[in-house]
Amino acid sequence: MKPRFLVLLCLVFFLASCAVRPAMLPELTHPATGSGGCPTLFPQGDYEFVHLIEFSMPGGQHGTAMGVTVIRGKTISATLMTVEGFVLFSAVFSDTLTVNRAVPPFDKPGFAQGMMADIRTIFLQTQGQKSVGTLPKGAIVCRMKTAKKTVDVYNSTDQCKRILVYTPDRHLQTTITGSHCTNELAGMVIPDVLTLQSYGPGGYVLHLKLLSADKIQ
Repeated sequence: MKPRFLVLLCLVFFLASCAVRPAMLPELTHPATGSGGCPTLFPQGDYEFVHLIEFSMPGGQHGTAMGVTVIRGKTISATLMTVEGFVLFSAVFSDTLTVNRAVPPFDKPGFAQGMMADIRTIFLQTQGQKSVGTLPKGAIVCRMKTAKKTVDVYNSTDQCKRILVYTPDRHLQTTITGSHCTNELAGMVIPDVLTLQSYGPGGYVLHLKLLSADKIQ
C-alpha cells in the first residue's frame, strides 16, 4: 500500500471521528413521576390554525408557503400551499397517514411521515410514560417517553415553550421553539412564531408565523 494512500486513509478516519454528532438525550436529576400529560404549545380541542411558513429543504431548496392545520380530536389535516392557492402538500393523520398530494421537494421518501409526526408533536399532547425533573444545566422539563420517541417540554420565563424530540436510540431528532408568545387562545398563551428544525439526512427547517387561530364549532 502506497504511503500517500495511507496518509489519506488516516485523514478520512480522523475527519469522521471529529464529525458533528447529534445531541444525546440528557439524564434527568431529581426525577418525580406523576399522572397527566406534558404542556403543549397550543390548546387542546378542535381548531384551525393558519401560518405563513418559510421552509428550507435538503439540497438548498427554500421558499415560502401558507400552512393550514385543522385539528379535530386526534385527527390532523395539514395543507401547504402557495400564496396563490396551489397545493404543495396535503395529508391527513388519524389512525393512519393518508397523503393526498405531495409535489417536489415535499415528495421525498419519509418526508410526509416526518412532517406529520412533527405536526402532531406541536399540536397534540404527547401520551406516554411521564417524568418531571431537572437537566444538568438546571432547566426543569416535563418528559414523555413512548416506544417511538422521547419528548422533552421546556417552560421558559416568558411562557413560551420549547420541545425537543429524541429518537428511540436517544439522539436529538427535532427541536420546536416558540417565541413572541403574546397571543392568548382558550386561556392559554400561544406562540406568534414557531421555529422547527428536523435533523438527519432529510432534515428541514420551518419558520411559522401565526396568521390566525380559530375554534371550530
